[in-house]
Amino acid sequence: MLKPIKILFIGDSSVGKTSLMKRFAKQEFDPHISPTIGVDFMPAAIDINGSSYSLSLWDTAGAEANGMTALAPMYYRCAEGVLLVYDITKRETFENIKRWEDHLNYYLDTNSVVKMLVGNKIDLTSLTE
Repeated sequence: MLKPIKILFIGDSSVGKTSLMKRFAKQEFDPHISPTIGVDFMPAAIDINGSSYSLSLWDTAGAEANGMTALAPMYYRCAEGVLLVYDITKRETFENIKRWEDHLNYYLDTNSVVKMLVGNKIDLTSLTE
């Protein structure tokens, strides 16, 4: 078995990182999900064109912004993909993406990492600030 592909979910607190991760890994959605405390991990598997891949999905509580910077090197280490997540109803979370990307660039060689920008909570566009 190949080692899992490590995917990070980063962004401000309450942008829906955990919901995205659970939806992808378990095909579940809980509108009343509790905020992540510390770091959360979830395994997942995908099939692409007949090939199976094991994923290791990692999520924080916007932890770096909440004083967990010491854990960042361990959290980011060996990541092959990053989802930079913001809440489309809160402009500030989009504006903070640059800070998250700078943080990511500090800890990773981002030339070897696939990055994706994800605007989340599209179902709540009527609440946009």
